[in-house]
Amino acid sequence: MSETIQEQPAKLRSMADESDGLSQVHLGQAQLLHARTGLSCLIVSGVTLYLAVLVSLTGDLRFAAIWLACTGAMIGVVYAYARLMAPHGINAGNYRRYLTGHTIISGLTGLVWGGLASAYLDPSSLLNMFIATNMVFSITVGGMMPSSEYRRTFISLASATLLPFAGYWLLTVDGPLRLIGIGLLIYYAFGLLVSARAEVQTIASLAAERTRDLTRQLQEQNRIIERASASKSRFLAATSHDMSQPLQAQGFFIGAMRRTLDQPTQLELLDKIEACWRSQQQLLQALVETARLDSGAIVARTRGFPLEEVLQDLRAEFTGMARANRVELAIIPAKLAVNSDPLLVTRILRNLLSNAIKFTPAGGQVVLRHALQDGALFVEVCDDGPGVSTTERDRIFDEYVQLDASHTGNEVGLGLGLTIVRQLARKLDIELRFDSTPGEGTCAGIVLALAASLPDAPGDPQPRGKIPESPLVVLVEDEASVRESLTMLLTDWGCRVIAAMSGREALELLSWADAEPDVLIVDKRLAAGEDGVETVKALRSEVVADIPAILLTGDIYQFEAIAGMEHITVLPKPTEADQLHGVLLDILRPSAG
Repeated sequence: MSETIQEQPAKLRSMADESDGLSQVHLGQAQLLHARTGLSCLIVSGVTLYLAVLVSLTGDLRFAAIWLACTGAMIGVVYAYARLMAPHGINAGNYRRYLTGHTIISGLTGLVWGGLASAYLDPSSLLNMFIATNMVFSITVGGMMPSSEYRRTFISLASATLLPFAGYWLLTVDGPLRLIGIGLLIYYAFGLLVSARAEVQTIASLAAERTRDLTRQLQEQNRIIERASASKSRFLAATSHDMSQPLQAQGFFIGAMRRTLDQPTQLELLDKIEACWRSQQQLLQALVETARLDSGAIVARTRGFPLEEVLQDLRAEFTGMARANRVELAIIPAKLAVNSDPLLVTRILRNLLSNAIKFTPAGGQVVLRHALQDGALFVEVCDDGPGVSTTERDRIFDEYVQLDASHTGNEVGLGLGLTIVRQLARKLDIELRFDSTPGEGTCAGIVLALAASLPDAPGDPQPRGKIPESPLVVLVEDEASVRESLTMLLTDWGCRVIAAMSGREALELLSWADAEPDVLIVDKRLAAGEDGVETVKALRSEVVADIPAILLTGDIYQFEAIAGMEHITVLPKPTEADQLHGVLLDILRPSAG
């Protein structure tokens, strides 16, 4: 019974599709009939004149006049009907009425022609019989030209013309000539067969034409979509760099300011400022990341790595956000190595943590934990927030779906976080799990494959510590606010900084330096079309050394390609101060040892 119930909607949809397809065919037939009305009336007018001439040659001028008057009137009715019924053409709103009226008029035309042929029939005159049969043959053959577009019209015309005339012939004509009446019936049956085949061909032709129209429309829509996508890509590529510049400067100024404050009230105020900054940063990153995922610019590069490396970065990144939202954050240390793309795994966990902290009320708890399950590692983020209802659970992974976070007082965002999580999980081909109980909280996580033990996998997390004494950093950044804020931040970390707005200026300043740089920090897109990668190469060539470099970029479509370059660490703009600090430590620690 349940199977039958389930099949009913499918059958109804199938019937609806068939009905819609038939309607489109009938609409096309009506349009053809209407378009060809003038030509068919002209052809039939020629036939009537030809027959009137034949009748006149027999000396019956009176019948010739009656013939012309009656048949001419019906031609006028057909032509006037097409012009008055559909003066602006045939459309979906009038084609049914048009076909019905045309069928009725065709039947009346058949009665007029068949009646006149019967009235003219004289069994004693072969010429008279020849002209009468010409009357019914010519209108049915001629009528098949336009009427073949719609078979019901031909059936109405042929039935009203041939059947009465054939019956009258059989009743009035004696001898062998009576067989012509049977021939008329055979001709009628043959006409029905021909009209059926003609309609099949017409329908096939209409379907082919409709397919070509739909294909052209689809191609045009694809071109419009491609142009819109290209415009969107150009817009995001341009604005992501321009929008990230002020955010980048703000972030570095916030990082520098934090080291100068020591009062709890000042730090609390700075936490709120940083939370607002991070909200703007996440909005920009969500838009950029969605665009890059849609364009296929993000490519997964799977390798074995210690999970703690990712968790350590997340601790540094979200401790301030959790503190500003008065949420207790716990990220459980991990001693295992997993096999995946560390960058994409970080993005997934970052989005899950960000969502959890946003939707957890003050005083709540968010925990990132892991557990071995069936030979794999399940990493999940859990909170004790309000949870997600069953109705909302089906749509939270859709783009721009925003749930109510008014109970927390936090900014909701664009509703792209979980969409990005799902897309990244698909790209990594990993399982994404989601479980939520209204009023109790939510858990969301991913299942990662375990990797072989790595020699350098960390045990307990190591503190970030301080940057080794006085490393020389060459900073190339054309945006003055970013250059100033980053110089201030690097100096506060104990670095010596050579700051320049272009590669040429950096080379000039470096020529006066009495030491070799330890790190290069370069913006990917500099003024006057200068490329940061080429700048890195030029600076390395100047000192004849493969100096480690950090490339700051807002280029949303070439991130992975740049990241594959040797001894270049790529950070997307806007980069957090803690993230940059961690990268500098990773670069400088080996040389310090």
